[in-house]
Amino acid sequence: MRFFPIRSMILTLILLITVNGAPICAQSPTDVATHKIDDAVLASQFRKTVAPLLKKFCIDCHGADHAESGIRIDVLDDSLPDRHLRLWMGIRKQIAELAMPPEDETQPTPQQREQLLQWIDQALHVARTRPTENHGSVRRLTVSQYRNTLRDLLGLEEDLTDVLPPDAVSKDGFTNNSQAMVLSPLQVEAYFSIAEQALDRCIVDPDSRPAIQTFRVDLGRNINPEPFPEKLILGANNHLLPNADFIVSQPVPSKTFDFHPSQMRTKYRFHEGYQGNATVRGWRDYDSIYHAVFACMRGKKGYPKGNAYETVPGGLLLRPAIPSAELFGTESTYGPHANFKISVRELPTHGNFRITVRAAKYNDGLLLDRGQEAKLKANADAVTVQNPTEPQIAEIVSAGIYQVSVHVDSVEDAPEPKKPRPLLIQLGDREFSGSLQQPAFLVVRLPAGPLKVHVQDGGPTPVTTVALTRLPETANLADRFLTFERRQPRVGVHIGLRRDCGSTLSQVEMPQTVASSQLSDFIFRGDINNFASPDVQKDNDNYLAGIREIGVRSEYTDGRDMPRLLIRSVEFEGPYYETWPPKTHHSIFIESDHNHESEEYARDVIGSFAERAFRRPVTAAELTSLLDVWRDSLTATGDFRQSIRDALVVVLTSPQFLFLIEHSHTPEPEDLSDDELASKLSYFLWNTRPDDRLLSLAAKGQLRESLAAETKRLIEDPRFEQFAAEFTSQWLSLDKLDVVESDRDLYPRLTRETKRELRREPVRYLQHLIRNNLPAHNLVQSDFLLANEVVAAYYDMADRTENGFEFVRLPHDNPSLGGLLTQAGILAGLSDGRESNPVKRGAWLARRIIAEPPADPPPNVPALDEDTTALSLRERLERHRNQKGCVKCHEGIDPWGVPFEQFDAGGRLKNLPVDATSTLPDGTKVSDLQELRHYLASDRIDQVAFSFLKHLASYAVGDTLTYNEVEMLRARGLQLKSRGYRMQDMVRLVVESELFLKK
Repeated sequence: MRFFPIRSMILTLILLITVNGAPICAQSPTDVATHKIDDAVLASQFRKTVAPLLKKFCIDCHGADHAESGIRIDVLDDSLPDRHLRLWMGIRKQIAELAMPPEDETQPTPQQREQLLQWIDQALHVARTRPTENHGSVRRLTVSQYRNTLRDLLGLEEDLTDVLPPDAVSKDGFTNNSQAMVLSPLQVEAYFSIAEQALDRCIVDPDSRPAIQTFRVDLGRNINPEPFPEKLILGANNHLLPNADFIVSQPVPSKTFDFHPSQMRTKYRFHEGYQGNATVRGWRDYDSIYHAVFACMRGKKGYPKGNAYETVPGGLLLRPAIPSAELFGTESTYGPHANFKISVRELPTHGNFRITVRAAKYNDGLLLDRGQEAKLKANADAVTVQNPTEPQIAEIVSAGIYQVSVHVDSVEDAPEPKKPRPLLIQLGDREFSGSLQQPAFLVVRLPAGPLKVHVQDGGPTPVTTVALTRLPETANLADRFLTFERRQPRVGVHIGLRRDCGSTLSQVEMPQTVASSQLSDFIFRGDINNFASPDVQKDNDNYLAGIREIGVRSEYTDGRDMPRLLIRSVEFEGPYYETWPPKTHHSIFIESDHNHESEEYARDVIGSFAERAFRRPVTAAELTSLLDVWRDSLTATGDFRQSIRDALVVVLTSPQFLFLIEHSHTPEPEDLSDDELASKLSYFLWNTRPDDRLLSLAAKGQLRESLAAETKRLIEDPRFEQFAAEFTSQWLSLDKLDVVESDRDLYPRLTRETKRELRREPVRYLQHLIRNNLPAHNLVQSDFLLANEVVAAYYDMADRTENGFEFVRLPHDNPSLGGLLTQAGILAGLSDGRESNPVKRGAWLARRIIAEPPADPPPNVPALDEDTTALSLRERLERHRNQKGCVKCHEGIDPWGVPFEQFDAGGRLKNLPVDATSTLPDGTKVSDLQELRHYLASDRIDQVAFSFLKHLASYAVGDTLTYNEVEMLRARGLQLKSRGYRMQDMVRLVVESELFLKK
């Protein structure tokens, strides 16, 4: 049931409190500004002296008709708004240095120059000391804040926010700026739809029995005693596992509540089917679970070393899923090697799911690279096995690391095979497969005692000998094996759908480390509607229509040899409920002493929910209005739960939920209320609603006295990662990496998977700096990286970490690494995908790192009227900036960008030397990016720290800072210099400043 009058009322209220995101407040008599005598004098002097001088000497070149370098003087007057102060400062500098007017123009007299300088100095002083009136603030939650808040309030994992338009980006680069947050009636309508869907997902009938679907796929060679006799086909490049090697079952989970086990459909009738890759038509009937669930591999055949996958008695062995080339029409469309998937015809339409993968690290051997020398009897512990194509028993005298050599002729004469041949060797209960390209095949750890040895191969001549040679602990090959043995595979789960040209799969949570050789359960959770689904009409008669897929992988990181992952089983359960009714229902219908159909209980439920949603105590008037909605709905429907739901829709679409509102009573600065402070702090450092502790401290009036401790707690909490992701991405413009199309021929290592991890690097790096309160010089120059195996490999440091996808601190001694300025994800994003771009990189540094942004480029700058492809970088920059209207901008851009020319469009150091010398705007000369970083970390560290503070404060308050606020921040920031501008100290400075605490 929808209450359209209520929608209209709420929409009107929302639109009344904001116009383009700016608050409208009733003015009191004190809101009317009264000009001081200094303002009046300045205005008189401007009209009598300054304006005529500007008109005489400046307007011709900087007016509406001819705005040289994009600068207009005719827009200036005596009101001195904040947006014009920087321009006035620039004018003063030009006049004082005799740079303007140009030498070939009429010059003012020294007395006239002095008059202009004196007036500008007085005007800037008045403007800086002029108090800023306050009217509170109203900020709409950003899409990410709204999504996080809805999730944390309701406990609902399903993301329903994809219907919302993306947030606008302010000039500062942030999406939470109140001036950029427009709100349209269509957006309000979307909020209603989301609220209704969310509550429908959360509220259930407690007396009903939920339907739960489960299925399980067990894996292992010949595990199925009754394999399905029909030949199954699942389309091009799908390699179905033999049905003898997997069993599909539908176990009934153990629950503490009654439920209905949902059995999968097995009977189907299809008109369009397949024989091989050929399409055949004609009605066919099917009736088996094996036509509903398929265990298969997909991808190009072949693997760099060994078989991509194989079934063994204990399960399915997987090597790392190597990402393939990102080129349509090749193997890339079919996914990585090895790409194991379970294809299913039906999954739940909504709700949480749980996938349990039973897996272990295989007790594996290291396949040897081509060129390794074979060993026969290198020491007394060597064992030779003759005729191994028949099972043999060898006696291993000493446990240890052994090289396994395989020969196809006599022991005395063992030439290399002329071409690779497939080989499988069984040692005890373990199996090792690969291509036999030379006698030296494998290094493996063997226990002492009897050992079964058996070789299977398809070569033209049989294997005659296997030599097992114990390696000394000091041998390089033994050391390589120990490194290999310590490595741990990572199991990852992906969900999506089947396409004719491949699969669309998205990762479910982060991969998990499989450290033990003992089988263990690895659990992955998600909401089914957060993943792509095949939308086809009901009863589509195509055999392959509507197939969903669950991918299970040994995740690839950096390409180093790794033990295989053993998958024993994969089990799906969904919707997944720990209790019934679920937690989402219990969080709304709370425990109470009142009758659960009474008005008193409705008051408890609605009041509790509204208090959590509004992030403050509910007023009596608000609760009365909500109860009126409940009564009207109950009268109309007679359904208690429905009427509660209708009242909560009003809560979730009210301004009190959708906006962060700070109420002011006067234009004078006022302290935030404790409730307002709790929300402001939480949405700053968590990007979501305050938790119970923050709200409790606020209710007791104790939050301000606990502010330092609470700030530290919020930073140490996992939710701080949400701040790091949002702030870092927006501050450093990381979205540029998302849209740049890197040339795959020039930069083959910059794969989609690598770009994803490189984009995470600056986020994790800044998070590390703040959590550990490290000095700000690390922003531009540091002796460590924060990297995982993927990122480390991209920097040619693959052997420095064994932490998989986890970012860890890596010390380095490479002068071309360290700090934000050399991070490949940032540099690749600041390119055109083929060549580096010094202008983009220079402008980025000026704006983001030192907060000295260049002026906006003038409109309609013409393209160069000549071909510059044969010119050097410096010559091209010189030609461009010498164009009319370009020079002033480029004076503040190009000097910062040229040192970045050492790095290519992939963000890596170029192989050939590059002339990266540059003279910076203050006259400092640097020879390369290393010197530039040192200069920023020492001579300009005040400005680097100030830039971080300025951007952090703008993000924290959700608004563009005024001139006075910027100067206050600059002055207060200098107090942190003696401690090296430590990063967490700067966060606390912002939180404890009047800028944050006042409204």
